[in-house]
Amino acid sequence: MQPDNTAPRERLIRLWPRGLMGRVLFVLLASIGIVFVASWTLYEHAEAYIEDSDRFDLIGERLATDVRVIDGAPANTRAMLSTMLSTDDLRISWRPATAVLEIHQEPKGMNQLHARLVKANPILGHSALQLYTGGAGRWTDIGGTVELNDRSQISFTAPDILRSHVVTQGLATAAIVTLAVLLVAAMLVHALSLPLRALATVADTIGAGDWEPLAEKGPKEVRRLAHAINAMQTRITHLIEDRTEALAAVSHDLRTPLARLRLRAGFIGDAEAQDAIEADIDEMEAMVDGVLAYLSGEKEREATRATDLAAILMTIMDNATDRGDTVTYEGPDRLPLVLPSLAIKRVFTNLVENALHYAGSAAISVHLTARHVIVNIDDDGPGIPETEISRVTTPFYRVEASRSRRTGGLGLGLAIVKREVERADGTFSLGNRPGGGLRAQVTLPLHSVPVP
Repeated sequence: MQPDNTAPRERLIRLWPRGLMGRVLFVLLASIGIVFVASWTLYEHAEAYIEDSDRFDLIGERLATDVRVIDGAPANTRAMLSTMLSTDDLRISWRPATAVLEIHQEPKGMNQLHARLVKANPILGHSALQLYTGGAGRWTDIGGTVELNDRSQISFTAPDILRSHVVTQGLATAAIVTLAVLLVAAMLVHALSLPLRALATVADTIGAGDWEPLAEKGPKEVRRLAHAINAMQTRITHLIEDRTEALAAVSHDLRTPLARLRLRAGFIGDAEAQDAIEADIDEMEAMVDGVLAYLSGEKEREATRATDLAAILMTIMDNATDRGDTVTYEGPDRLPLVLPSLAIKRVFTNLVENALHYAGSAAISVHLTARHVIVNIDDDGPGIPETEISRVTTPFYRVEASRSRRTGGLGLGLAIVKREVERADGTFSLGNRPGGGLRAQVTLPLHSVPVP
């Protein structure tokens, strides 16, 4: 029977807070704790930094010897003797007990040095040894006083014995520690934010057709939100599928009675009535075809492939010209891109047909930037009211409210354009031209490929 190794791992995981707030607080507290420990270690041991341990011990021995010599000398020779004993490494001066003696408060940073001197030279411990730093501009010097048996005082200074870079080293170390802590904290916060960024990415795809279930992991708040988004997206997907299937089924089933009506209209003796009925049947069939075309694009996407956009635009122009319409093209002769060719052809066909319907002419122009292809379809028609521009790309919406086929379509043309352009990672916009007319602008990414 294999041992169960899950319990230690579970205990380890429980140390990591389950909530987002708890995890952020944990990161902050951990960062503060690391800085505190590092700072305490730095300043606790900063007093031990000296230039040369051997030199420091030698100065301690010399100081102890000088104390013995001066303490045993007559009082009238001590001043001269202290001058004689002074060197560049250790300067000594003597003051009688009747003079004003120096009194210094030994800083805590000198505690270890004090203990080290006394341990190596016990005589200094019996002489009321006090240490202090050199003061402003002389931070590397160690000064001090020693009291002799007759309560006179020896003052001494050991220049340049502390490291000149104690403060600099401390600041550099503190900066390194701070940067390290910030780096660790940034990595932890980055890890905490990954589920949130994944949520934002999935939220951007809701309703666009490309959706994958979001992994329900991370803090409990994020897991609950991910679960709610997955459930919401599932409901939205089912609603869209049900609507699409219902409309497609109705539109498809209408073809049969329309075919019977067309057949029966052929037996009507009144030619005028027959033409009117057949015109109505043609309108209904066009409506059914438009709905089916829109819904077929909802359910299935065309694969991208190498496409010559310039050839598509010039073909649309030639077809319109052959019908007697006025369409012009201004742009390159070849423009290889990776696109869903049939969908893009439908996009520009719809835009040109709209321009011809409302203005009687259309002007196609292509402009290239470093990263995009911009295609403009301009006309000289009446344009669109500014309040309606944002709504005309809504499926089945028409600016002309009569719903007559003679004055407009079903309101699906621009909806198809917007959907297919966005699926090709492009953008679609409409705007009234300053001189009159409407401009439909399609911007596509410039993914160039060789076209044979």
